[in-house]
Amino acid sequence: MSLRTEVFGLLDNTLQLCRECPDAGELSQSLKEMRTRLETPLRVAVVGIMKAGKSTFMNALMGVDILYTGSLETTYTVCWFRYGKTPRLTVCFRDGEELDAPFEDLKKWSVREYEAENPRINDVKYLIIHYPAEVLKTLEFIDTPGLNSVYGTDAQNTLDFLSIKGSEDTIQEAGLADAVIYAFSHTASGFDQEILRAFHDGADAASPINSVGLLTKVDATGIWNLLDGNTPVEAARAVTGTVMQNAEMKRLLFTVLPVCAKVCEGYAQLEEQDWQALTRISEVKQEDLQDMLFDAELFATCEEDFFACAGNAYSRRRLIGLVGQYGILEIAQLLREGRSREEIGAQLQARCGIQAVRELLYRHFGNRTCLIKTRYIFNHLRGLIHRIKRDPAASAHLKEIGGQLAEGIEGLMTSVQTLKELKALQMYYNGQLRFLDEEERQDFLRITGEYGRSAEERLGVEGSLPVSELTALVQKKISQWHGKSGNWMMPGSYVEAASILARSYEKMYYHLNALSEE
Repeated sequence: MSLRTEVFGLLDNTLQLCRECPDAGELSQSLKEMRTRLETPLRVAVVGIMKAGKSTFMNALMGVDILYTGSLETTYTVCWFRYGKTPRLTVCFRDGEELDAPFEDLKKWSVREYEAENPRINDVKYLIIHYPAEVLKTLEFIDTPGLNSVYGTDAQNTLDFLSIKGSEDTIQEAGLADAVIYAFSHTASGFDQEILRAFHDGADAASPINSVGLLTKVDATGIWNLLDGNTPVEAARAVTGTVMQNAEMKRLLFTVLPVCAKVCEGYAQLEEQDWQALTRISEVKQEDLQDMLFDAELFATCEEDFFACAGNAYSRRRLIGLVGQYGILEIAQLLREGRSREEIGAQLQARCGIQAVRELLYRHFGNRTCLIKTRYIFNHLRGLIHRIKRDPAASAHLKEIGGQLAEGIEGLMTSVQTLKELKALQMYYNGQLRFLDEEERQDFLRITGEYGRSAEERLGVEGSLPVSELTALVQKKISQWHGKSGNWMMPGSYVEAASILARSYEKMYYHLNALSEE
């Protein structure tokens, strides 16, 4: 029986018990909400300080220009992206009212400069943006105002939503994020670490299992040198590597990926006049173009003949504003290679790090959606059970139901193999579990679903193999990890993890045998 089926069964059985208990209304409502949560896509919050590039990243990830971005602080409230066949907007107010608004009014409800003409913006709790982006079929995203916003209401919208220093009234909505992407530029500051620690301590489901870092603006923060020959993403890997060598950051984030999202966002805004200008620029030799672009301000404004071959100052200034130095350089090179506009867009997604983030989210979050959600659901219900137990007004019947639910949760935690794997993952990400070599570590990541859930992906096999060959590989792994689980000289966390892995391989062997017998 799958983890999903087991959890649904526990929730449904407890809901049935609640129907016979007059004061089980809150518990019953929570159970229904948790059941709905298990059925929906994983919800990923994009968090960071003011002007960290969160909205720019969201535009780049979806390959469209939806969220307003600019040189000043712009995002006013939380924007929740869900998949929809057609674009539409729902405004959710603090008093519980919901308003369907024209999609074209998004800026009116989300950008600070519209506050004077739309004072109700101050009453908005969050916006739901329905959009037909492919990535939203698998993951939902929550774009948030800067956590160090100079506008207290904006920052509190985010803090409340993520259950960081939020009031009791916000706790229900605060659990809306299953996972988090934390965006920062340059490198992680003390403030970034403080916020991440608060999120991990305050939110029910936070851990490196569901937390990823994003180093933004790597083409525009001094990390990248235009003349070095590396892409900004390549140049930034030294910085991300340093961040992840920090023991505290390793405890807080699964990994940190570099992106220059502004290029991809700007690509979506290019008009015909811009493409004509870029085509003209592509006729300039790459070495000469590098010299021209070395000083962005000079390239955008100079009227000298040296820059005339790259178009007039207006078109150059517009391109710098849209895609920056790196974007102009990269698009010009792709045009020289004869790439179509669609091919250029795909190449930019790859070279600017957006595709790598998308793949990581699909792999690291997507493959573990049920696991991450189950962890949240169990933690949420444990908290509710604890409150019921301590509530003198709660009936004996309600406390008995809470006790049965607690026993059911603990029963699944100790009997369902996927949840045992979660325990081992938590030990690993918290630094409590260390492996002897890289081969052991990769075995652990593969079998726990880091690279996919198929037998081949969990065994590290490229392509497909006959069931008999897969079975033989699994048998070897069972023997190896059973041997490791009996090594009394190793720490208890290692022995426990080895035993869990051996059992996971045994379950795979059972399923492969069932296939071969069909």
